[in-house]
Amino acid sequence: MIIWTRWGFLSFLAVGLGVLCAFGVDTLLLGGIVEGSPWLGALVLGFAALINFVLARWVYPALDKPRPVTITRPLQMPYRTPDGRVVTEETVPALDPEGRPVVVRPVSTLFFIPARYFFIILGLGAVALAIVALVTG
Repeated sequence: MIIWTRWGFLSFLAVGLGVLCAFGVDTLLLGGIVEGSPWLGALVLGFAALINFVLARWVYPALDKPRPVTITRPLQMPYRTPDGRVVTEETVPALDPEGRPVVVRPVSTLFFIPARYFFIILGLGAVALAIVALVTG
């Protein structure tokens, strides 16, 4: 079962895109010499790590930017709008006890891990598979 919050599924899709990139590079540039060897896994995880780095550096900060928290409070004097509705509440920013605005910092996750760290995990996996490929020949 795949578990993600917010935009964490993009990290999962990036692994699939890494597979496509690895097979494309192997076929078009390397002439198919990597296919069937341990290097293919290292290449897949390397491309997935690169794509996840781009997501973590430029996409997730834009999608997971902090947002102010708002609350509704009753008005002392309700008023009527031009279209006839009676307004009894107003929306205002929530403030902490010191008077600063409260903000929510959303986090995109995949398997309960913040998605901005997946490039590190995939990069370490690529290095580990490259070492295995070097050792096994």
